[in-house]
Amino acid sequence: MKAFISWSSGKDCMYAMHRFLADGGNEVFCLLNMSDANSDRSRSHGIRNELIRRQSEKVRIPLIQQPTTRAEYEKDLKAVMAHLKKEHAVDTGVFGDIFVREHKTWIERVCHDMDITPVFPLWGMDTEVVMNGFLKEGYKSIVISVRKNKLPPSFLGRIVDEAFINDLRAIPGMDVCGENGEYHTFVFDGPSLADAVPFEKGEITENETHHFLQLR
Repeated sequence: MKAFISWSSGKDCMYAMHRFLADGGNEVFCLLNMSDANSDRSRSHGIRNELIRRQSEKVRIPLIQQPTTRAEYEKDLKAVMAHLKKEHAVDTGVFGDIFVREHKTWIERVCHDMDITPVFPLWGMDTEVVMNGFLKEGYKSIVISVRKNKLPPSFLGRIVDEAFINDLRAIPGMDVCGENGEYHTFVFDGPSLADAVPFEKGEITENETHHFLQLR
């Protein structure tokens, strides 16, 4: 399989790529990140585009950042898929979904429309198993956003480790992987990277639903 990875810069897409590449017959052509057409940030996690470019250099896989808006997201995603298939013979998309059925169904429909095979290396796994596997492989990530109705801003900037997971386990109804959008991460080191991504912690910002740690 020759694939693009649906790329947010966080732990789930990184671990999905790790598991996909564990099959020696698979190839990753590029990382595909959908960025905000009206800012310099990713649409998924709100992280600066420059940080994701820096990360892709350490991963040593080319990055495509496609500007889009909420209204044009599907159209722009399909356009990139069509280009990758026609010009580079990419036939597969790899996604880090674990259990949110509605989102998986949408991905499957979009991929079917574009004659792309969707692959979900983490789908159906217990999220405790996903998290333990991610950490066991040696990946390091930092919390860059939290949903206001799920986690306090004190969780921003924390490294995802056993202490962090234990604190999540103590919160009723909390998924340790944040699969329901409780938090998002940025992976800065691990076996898929040549070395650590340099970054500094910046200010904390917020919108109606989230608190964000700005990295620079």
